Amino acid sequence: MKLQYLAVICVLIIVPISMVMSVYIQNQIDAITLQSKYDSNLINATYDAVKAFQLNTVNNKYSGISNSKIRDIEASVNTFYNSLLTSMSEYVRSSDEIEQYTPALLYTLYDGYYIYTSYDNVYSTTQISGVGEDEDRVVIDTETKEYENGLKPYVYYSAKYRLNGSGDIVIVNFTLDNYITVYGNVLNDGGYAARSGYVIDPSKVSNRNENSKTLIYDGIQIAPETLTEHLITVNDDNSYDPDGEDYYYIVYQNNKIYQEGTGDSARYFYYTNECKKSYVNAPEIVSYLNENRQNYGGGHHICSTSAFDYYNEAYEFSTWLINETKMDEIQQSNLLEYEDSTQTIGDDREYLAENVTGAMFIPSSTNDPLLSDSAFNNHRLAVIRKSIETTLAVVIDNYKASNILYDYKMPKLTDDDWYKILNNVSLTTFLQGMSIGFRYYNNYAIVTNNINKEVIKPENIYIVAESNGNREYHQPGCEDLLRGVEDGSLTIVGAYPTYGFQRQTVDINENDSVYYYPQNVSTPYLTGCYNCIVNSTAEFDLQDIIEGIALIEYYDKAENGGDGTVTFSEAAYADVRRSYMTALARERQDIYKSNINLQSVE
Repeated sequence: MKLQYLAVICVLIIVPISMVMSVYIQNQIDAITLQSKYDSNLINATYDAVKAFQLNTVNNKYSGISNSKIRDIEASVNTFYNSLLTSMSEYVRSSDEIEQYTPALLYTLYDGYYIYTSYDNVYSTTQISGVGEDEDRVVIDTETKEYENGLKPYVYYSAKYRLNGSGDIVIVNFTLDNYITVYGNVLNDGGYAARSGYVIDPSKVSNRNENSKTLIYDGIQIAPETLTEHLITVNDDNSYDPDGEDYYYIVYQNNKIYQEGTGDSARYFYYTNECKKSYVNAPEIVSYLNENRQNYGGGHHICSTSAFDYYNEAYEFSTWLINETKMDEIQQSNLLEYEDSTQTIGDDREYLAENVTGAMFIPSSTNDPLLSDSAFNNHRLAVIRKSIETTLAVVIDNYKASNILYDYKMPKLTDDDWYKILNNVSLTTFLQGMSIGFRYYNNYAIVTNNINKEVIKPENIYIVAESNGNREYHQPGCEDLLRGVEDGSLTIVGAYPTYGFQRQTVDINENDSVYYYPQNVSTPYLTGCYNCIVNSTAEFDLQDIIEGIALIEYYDKAENGGDGTVTFSEAAYADVRRSYMTALARERQDIYKSNINLQSVE
């Protein structure tokens, strides 16, 4: 009888507990499954948005212009929501509903960032009809706010510093490379300055010649260079040559100008978004191009002097920083806190992610801004991170969405996440507040855009080499490239940014499109090196190339039939380094900068 009682008690207690536990475990499994699905949908939608931005900017001939850039971003935002809606249509009904769960989309660009989020400064209005003194009018309700999603104003990567001696405030705008803008009473005599430029170690620049546009940078001869692109152009009657033509070009005032014909019969044109030629008629521009052709192309073709301009202007700007300003007074402790912009951080070593000592704005052999481990770069990255972190936290904390009762908070991003955000154009998306069982979904996704016209990072340059009439492009540190230059089987013919190797589309009409590759010049064959582009192996460090460290790492390996001796010479290394450093300087000089005209000093 006692056993029966125990059995009954067991049934009454254990079975309900087991059922509850079974339901709980199943709910947890469903929640994890749903969370994994949301994670996948979020990363895929973010990737689609970045891909849309990349395609729009690469194919948009005017993508550097502010209004055009905003249109490209808005198109990317629409792609994100449409992609997310498609993959989550069983959980949400419209993109407007998805917007309620996305407190922020962060677009980091060259010199600042956009945040797509909600506005709370939209007031409701009422249209009132009347006649005479009571004529039609609109009444604005200033008491009731409506929330509307959109792009917030552009935020520059800026920081404020208080000078030790005078107490004056100096503002520095940073970028994703070594270009900065300085505002404030920063001159040695206390005067005001507003000046922009690249920061380099000026001691590496010598033999500057304005007439010939030549100089020597760290042992490298910088001179005017011939640039060529392959284009397919469409005529007014929609006819076109499917084989296309090769054209000389330079970048003038942030726009590419191409040369048609040679010598005194040359004409110049812009390549429009419709893939047509828009001929240059402005007399001052034509005169400049003709002078360029005569002076640097021997009368035959225009030549780019952008690499010279980069080092020459950077030399003057960096020398100005050293000799004519009080920027040597600014150290990390002089930074004003982002929260209220009144107090300096002083000795707070926890405020920034990276801590540096000394005058980080004064370039030298031990603080070369072109090197990633310099004090300048460490401080630049830490300041940009703090700016984004502070602004984004406020935006997400203050996010408002109708019918959603959720406490939006910015998640903690890892150092790897910040590396992605700070080192290239990127999109960070946040998805929060969607129910997944007994809890809410809260995650983010980060996708970088490595092929764009916004920023030229050290890894964004490919070197083109030719062998037997065929061309192949390589990363600068490719062992096969160095080997080929060493043994004479490869000849370097130029170096260009990565977006120049992307396929371009020419839309003839609704049913007819053709394609071309800008760097498919002089030959029908242009391929990526299997060793470094396709396989991504056996490449030397780019920072070593920039710094000028000899790359005697390559041996004639015994397993390849060699005897193990060094066969890689300094001459081959110097040829590769010259092409790379010239292209890096040229492309950075030519990218669009919103502060390019801030060169005045009072």
